Amino acid sequence: MLPGSDAAVIRIKADSLPVMSAELAAKVGDATVAEKLIAMTVDCNGGYVYLDPYEGAKAAVAEACRNLACSGAVPLGATDNLNMPSPLKPELFWQIKESVRGLADACRAFNAPVTGGNCSLYNQNPAGPIDPTPTISVVGLIEKPEHVTTQWFKDEGDAIILLGAPVDQADPLLGLGGSSYLQVLHGQKNGSPPRCDLATAQTLHTTLLGLIQSGLVQSAHDCSEGGLAVALAESSLSQLVARDTPRLIGATVDLTVLSGAGVPPASSQAPEDPGASKSLRLDALLFGETQSRVVISCKPLDAAKVVERAKLMGVPAQLIGKVGGNELVIKTAAGEFAAPLAGLHDAWWNSIARAMA
Repeated sequence: MLPGSDAAVIRIKADSLPVMSAELAAKVGDATVAEKLIAMTVDCNGGYVYLDPYEGAKAAVAEACRNLACSGAVPLGATDNLNMPSPLKPELFWQIKESVRGLADACRAFNAPVTGGNCSLYNQNPAGPIDPTPTISVVGLIEKPEHVTTQWFKDEGDAIILLGAPVDQADPLLGLGGSSYLQVLHGQKNGSPPRCDLATAQTLHTTLLGLIQSGLVQSAHDCSEGGLAVALAESSLSQLVARDTPRLIGATVDLTVLSGAGVPPASSQAPEDPGASKSLRLDALLFGETQSRVVISCKPLDAAKVVERAKLMGVPAQLIGKVGGNELVIKTAAGEFAAPLAGLHDAWWNSIARAMA
């Protein structure tokens, strides 16, 4: 499977794997080796790490493992590339130390041991140091071919469900700290990045994998840079069926229930008083980058079952729309927004080329 989803998936044929020794075959009880499906992804948000090295590094690992879960894979191991400024300056060495601590805690939580890596230090010039960027690559295993899951919507009429709390209301910045929204619209990279609760992330990943392995999930795409609105757009336009031939399939999403009323806190660390919930800021709902959220689609008849199972596992779940049409339509308490997919795809696909021209 080509790259382009949350993780790239490759098939390793059985005749490409090393021959199992007789001794090892006796231990496992079978000398045959089946083909393997391996998922791979690379992640790091240097802006998050600049603002909070520990939380930012945790978030890098969590996002990588979330990408694997969206593809139907369980993490096997990780490698890192620590792109860092000079360790000779105490404040910059502190960034390195805290980043490594965050990577270590998250890799333990997701049972993804670091098998190797490298360091690139002294990345700065007279204008200043780079953002600390502890890039993490995680490899995972997919048990069966039918569990391979991609990020794009599949069929007209499919139900769209948001797994995870729409906004972490225990976060004073509601997921907007360090977000692409702040950087693009306001030219600012400040505040605290979204909190990364590892226990919440683990529960989400386990739940999503269970739904995928039960055959209930048509597509899955994590919410990360750009937030929910960007994840929905990418799910509508990211399938490439041939060279320069995208398949565009729209969606109508209704967020009025989420944007017009309070929602429960995202984790057990948040206030328990239901009165603490409040109406959501529209920009936080659409473009906030609260952690541990995934947009999935499923067959219409399976929607109630998916929502119920997720909630039984302790994961907030909300039916938010359906697949279909040639536009992305998002309804909120503040009004309705619609954009043709052709225009969205042009901006998404050609931005780098235009920037380099």
